[in-house]
Amino acid sequence: MLLEIAEIEVRPGQEDAFAAAMNEGGLADLAACKGAVEVRFGRGVENPSKFLFHVVWTSIEDHVAARDLESFGKFRAAFGDLTQGGSMSHYVLGDVVAGALA
Repeated sequence: MLLEIAEIEVRPGQEDAFAAAMNEGGLADLAACKGAVEVRFGRGVENPSKFLFHVVWTSIEDHVAARDLESFGKFRAAFGDLTQGGSMSHYVLGDVVAGALA
């Protein structure tokens, strides 16, 4: 499994539009990509212009191939020019240990 962590900086004043675009279909389009296991999305507390995506993929190959899928194109189109940059990192996941609430 591969964990993708993306931090996206949204243009000032566009935060609510970005969140709405993700909640109204963008996240579902990303989750519909072949190989997507789980998608989590959040907004910064200290910096509300920063958004976070945690995406678990079955493999790096599926993640790379997703860029050519129609559903990924719809995900990207959902936020268009609302962003102004960001960063992305990838991690190979190890074992999962359940927490006390599991």
